[in-house]
Amino acid sequence: MKRVIFLLSLLVLLAGCSHNDNATVWPLDKSCNLHQQACTATHGDQAVTLAITPRPIPVAKPLQVEVRLRNIPAKQVALDISGLNMYMGYNRVTLKQENNDVWTGSSMLAFCTNDTMQWQLTVLIDTPDGQQIQVPFYLETHRNPTYPTPVKE
Repeated sequence: MKRVIFLLSLLVLLAGCSHNDNATVWPLDKSCNLHQQACTATHGDQAVTLAITPRPIPVAKPLQVEVRLRNIPAKQVALDISGLNMYMGYNRVTLKQENNDVWTGSSMLAFCTNDTMQWQLTVLIDTPDGQQIQVPFYLETHRNPTYPTPVKE
């Protein structure tokens, strides 16, 4: 029985350490503030826009997520949220396709006791040819936020 548990544990660890050899990772750009606006990452003629509401983005409250793609065929799109300065657990949501280029869903940022929490929100795009495009966005939250007045769209 101990061997079975050991082998299952090893299998889980190996699965968690695996990586996608067919993945293209775009660079992280910290210049856009998701608390104030939608952010767009570009790579050649391709673009991915991530919008999260409400703004400013609250912690531990429901969030609406919208991803817009330009010149990227997608069979599935997901949003992965991970803590950069503290592990916050697994937080990935598969988005629903609204039309060819727009994908939506709901998520939430986990509550954290750190005064400042740094997040990486990665849009994962699986293409029909078996490739994956990973587009990271940066977000910072504060326990006692003093954000500027939200921008109205």
